[in-house]
Amino acid sequence: MRYENTNKKKENGIVYTPVKIADYLASELVKYKYIFNNTIRILDPAVGSGELLIAIIRAVMKISNLPIEAVGYETDSNVCVKTQERLKKIFPDVLIEIRNEDFLCAVEESKTGLFDYVIANPPYVRTQVMGSDRAQEISAKLGLKGMIDIYYAFLVYAKNVLKDDGMAGYITSNKFLTIKSGEAIRNYILNNYRIHKIVDLGDTKLFSASVLPCIIVFSKGKTINKDKVTFTSVYQSNDKLPKKKINDVFEVIHETGCFEIMDGRRYVYQQGVLQSIDKGHCWNIISNDIQKWVSKVENNTWRRFSDIGKIRVGIKTTADNVFIGDKWDGKKSEIELLKPLITHRNAGQILANTSKQWKVLYTHTVKNGKKVAYNIEKYPRAKEYLLEHYEQLAGRNYISKAHRNWYEIWVPQNPESWKHRKIVFRDISEKPQFWIDESGAIVNGDCYWIDISPNVRDEVIYLALAVANSSFIEKYYDVKFNTKLYSGKRRYMSQYVEQFPIPFYDTELAQRAINLVKTIIAENSPKAVSNYKDELDEIVEKIFS
Repeated sequence: MRYENTNKKKENGIVYTPVKIADYLASELVKYKYIFNNTIRILDPAVGSGELLIAIIRAVMKISNLPIEAVGYETDSNVCVKTQERLKKIFPDVLIEIRNEDFLCAVEESKTGLFDYVIANPPYVRTQVMGSDRAQEISAKLGLKGMIDIYYAFLVYAKNVLKDDGMAGYITSNKFLTIKSGEAIRNYILNNYRIHKIVDLGDTKLFSASVLPCIIVFSKGKTINKDKVTFTSVYQSNDKLPKKKINDVFEVIHETGCFEIMDGRRYVYQQGVLQSIDKGHCWNIISNDIQKWVSKVENNTWRRFSDIGKIRVGIKTTADNVFIGDKWDGKKSEIELLKPLITHRNAGQILANTSKQWKVLYTHTVKNGKKVAYNIEKYPRAKEYLLEHYEQLAGRNYISKAHRNWYEIWVPQNPESWKHRKIVFRDISEKPQFWIDESGAIVNGDCYWIDISPNVRDEVIYLALAVANSSFIEKYYDVKFNTKLYSGKRRYMSQYVEQFPIPFYDTELAQRAINLVKTIIAENSPKAVSNYKDELDEIVEKIFS
């Protein structure tokens, strides 16, 4: 993941670093290391056009007159030559060496040497892109489990190239801060580095909209005190009035409050420390005020959403154009195995939006307690329709490798579960949208659902709906998980929702919330939600405060 501007991209997850973020990262590095004994050695393991090296060399020149050696690694030979020429022209007195090599291979062959500063914006390439074989190879070498991104390797290998008193600063995707598959790299960093600073730049759109960046500054050692890890968070907000206009995101990076950049976007800046260094915990910001608020919430929490049922993601067909849609009319209406399908189009708060009715050709059932695919020979119209798409469906190699039938949905979930009552919620949404479903419909992969346990009281379900759709839960989400995407949208994934709090159901305030939810469900109209939403929000806020 390298950046220069959002239009200039290279293959393999690489685009180049903009000047503003390069200068900021370089200035942070020299704050933490400014004493040297001899030649100052600098490394960029994924150098690209050299913007990070330019920034750090300039920053070092401001604090020291000692000789500088700068090394960069670049796998593109043409870029390598151009960057070498560019840097020599800017810094004729600095020893520059841009190596046309793979940095990871160089580390494994012990060819790199040790450095005072390592500054990097490594490629951002997910497991799906690099291929499972390459991903497994890297995972095995790094001793990491689960899905990985290539920048994990760059983070791990920093230990091999840093001097004992060296300092590293990396720009990466912020995903590893909070996702479940990032737990392995988080644990590695805690056990092998002393983290000095984290800057979560969220949806600032400094880079492409699909990649949300962060900065992490660290040295060799171990992170043993979360309060020593300073944390800055910058996220877009449309709800708050700005203090003043600013020219760019980094102008007020050390301040707190809401600021508006020249194009009208508003960002909320928070300053605090790392919330937790406990194993398995997400990395989020926390301040003294937030800590007090979280303590109050915990004191008023009785259960978690994980206690009322298993949270699951909806079905994944891997051929949506074949299996799902809203155009099952005419001759298609006679196709067997068509079932009602809940999608994000049905999302609503407490009540579903029933204006969009989609269906899925659902290929699975339960036989003798086991999930199995239907015998398509018994359903001639479904077979005829699926055969029209045989080339596409049979071309899914992973289906055949798994010894599955060519016509199957890839992830059908448990067919027996659909008949249970469930709370469904949309995956990506600015506002929480959780609603009750008792129709037996199947849930699509753009939504999750809570498969409610049969022993859970109705009152607890209604109370959970009140909490899940409240303005309180938006604040709770942002404090605990802080994983907004673009334009303020949040990811309501199982790993976050299962931690949502539920208060005790038999207090006066809880009963008021429960009765309001019952009223909304009984009236069964969007107007009912809007009529009672403010009152419900106020009650939930009081319950946890």
